[in-house]
Amino acid sequence: MLFSRLQVKLNASLIILAGLMLLFLISLGQWQIRRAEQKQTLLDMQLARMNLPAKLIEELDFEKGELRYLPVRVEGDVDASHQILIDNQVRHGRVGYFVLTPIKLSNNTAILLNRGWVAQSDDRSRLPMVETKLSFLSSQGRIDHFPVVAIELEGADQLSAGWPSVTQIINLDQVAERLGYEVLPYQVLMDEQQEHGYDRQWLFMKMGPERHYGYAFQWFALAVAWVILCFLVSLKRGENNEYINKEST
Repeated sequence: MLFSRLQVKLNASLIILAGLMLLFLISLGQWQIRRAEQKQTLLDMQLARMNLPAKLIEELDFEKGELRYLPVRVEGDVDASHQILIDNQVRHGRVGYFVLTPIKLSNNTAILLNRGWVAQSDDRSRLPMVETKLSFLSSQGRIDHFPVVAIELEGADQLSAGWPSVTQIINLDQVAERLGYEVLPYQVLMDEQQEHGYDRQWLFMKMGPERHYGYAFQWFALAVAWVILCFLVSLKRGENNEYINKEST
């Protein structure tokens, strides 16, 4: 009798554990589906805005809607003495920096123009030479968010002393405070055919929606495999229990 009660409690615990694991696997698959749909939305937006005519950046309303991928013209004074380098950017298997140059616009704000990627030297204390003699620049590019990192460590958004200043993450409040003027909440990725830039093989999306669908399929396949495994284990346990009951009688 005691053995039967213990067996019932054990079976109930295993069923609950198996159910929780199944829900966990399904939820991971659903999460990947949602990520794929988000990526597809961004991809559709990018394709829809690919061939739009470039607008002067001052004409855009930064308080409304998503401006990502819009082609723009940037015209303004170059703050060449206060450039920012975004650290830990990998291109061609090498670590380097994105070069962000503040452009002062006619509406008393500024935009950070990403002029491209430069390689890091073997000596990290030696920053790349990104000086420019330009005082005024007219260029074209596309609006985008600033680079992000998977895990943001404490102090990653701190600007190093001196100029050019190095950081891993753009913190607009700190950048504006350091520069002494308002900075718009986007960067402009300078087009490849524009002058006065560096390596600009822009990668707008590191992982497309199809990769997320593939991951979702894997999670759902694991969920199916888990159900089959639990079914086979339950059959085996049933046979063992039947044998034990026969032996006890």
